[in-house]
Amino acid sequence: MKNAAIFAVILAMAGNAGAAGFRLAEQDAKATGMGNSFVAVADNASAVWYNPAAITGLEGTNIALGTVMVAPSMEHESTNGIKDEISGKLHIPPHLYATRKINDSWSLGLGVNAPFGLSTEWDKTTALTRTVATKSEIAAVNYNLNGAYKATEKISVAAGLSYVMIDATLNSWHPAGREVQIEGDGNAVGYNAAVMYKHNDKLNFGANYRSQAKAKLEGDMKNLTALGSVLPVKTELTLPDMLQFGAAYKYSDKWLFSAEADYTNWTTYRVITFKKQSDGSVVGTPATKNWQSVWAFRLGSEYKYSDTWKFRAGTFYDSNPVKEKYFETRVPDTDRVAVSVGAGYTKGNITVDASYMYLMFMERTVDSATASLDGKYNSVAHLPAITVGYKF
Repeated sequence: MKNAAIFAVILAMAGNAGAAGFRLAEQDAKATGMGNSFVAVADNASAVWYNPAAITGLEGTNIALGTVMVAPSMEHESTNGIKDEISGKLHIPPHLYATRKINDSWSLGLGVNAPFGLSTEWDKTTALTRTVATKSEIAAVNYNLNGAYKATEKISVAAGLSYVMIDATLNSWHPAGREVQIEGDGNAVGYNAAVMYKHNDKLNFGANYRSQAKAKLEGDMKNLTALGSVLPVKTELTLPDMLQFGAAYKYSDKWLFSAEADYTNWTTYRVITFKKQSDGSVVGTPATKNWQSVWAFRLGSEYKYSDTWKFRAGTFYDSNPVKEKYFETRVPDTDRVAVSVGAGYTKGNITVDASYMYLMFMERTVDSATASLDGKYNSVAHLPAITVGYKF
């Protein structure tokens, strides 16, 4: 598959700002407004992603379309005071969800979103980060179909399958003074399972698991300054499995609070090896990643001002999977803290949710990577979001 689908092109590359590594946790405006502490809430169509078991609680047919935009900013200051930065760019990856209640026991859900992606493009005028990576773009578009079953008045379960389309472009600067590009795509299949337990009218518990997805990527390695220099190559990429579990407590008719623990198994990202498509021989030196599994801890709240208006807030702490020994500027990651606010407006069958998240990256000082990468890294990201839902 040489060309991604139109939807994948629209999604483009969403930036590595949403969660640790190149995972994008933000997939709905309401959930983002609650700090993504949503696995035990999941009361709109985005439950297809956050907790498919919860779609048994949605009546009729529900459709939601929106985007969580990402505007990152990142600067690197070397040990001798030279600065370079990534180019500023607003990423607008859309999400689409639909649910249908078949009967009192069964419901179906469909989702299309971009749960993984990164985009970094470093200044090419300095001899710092460009010596390792100039431009990096990776997007994984996920098509997810779920079936949910209401086993009892308190317990619902769900299972689903995902088809993931991956598109990647990786540029680097060759020591001989030219830029090299690796461009390719592929696909993978995964599965998911979820449960929602309603203990009583006030307290819910939820859990959602998504499996690893292993993709075989094929593409071309190009010398961008020497026309006609193209080498067909291939590699493999395994997206991590993820687990979220949490609780939601309805303190009163006005207030709802939620808490969540979020695990990402980044040990799947160990070594990237490029091979010739023709004979399978290794091209260049394998890139060792050796990422580690990480946790994120999230808190969210919602205040029901009226049947028309709801207001939300949230926060989370997310640790990064990149050990200093393997630090790289394709994914210049660090621990991060976020705060978010949001509002929801409902009129008849239409709901409009909007939110804003401010993502603060902890300053990271690197002194054990290559000399060109050592120094201080500072980053922030702004994530405005909007999702429009319709029920019929």
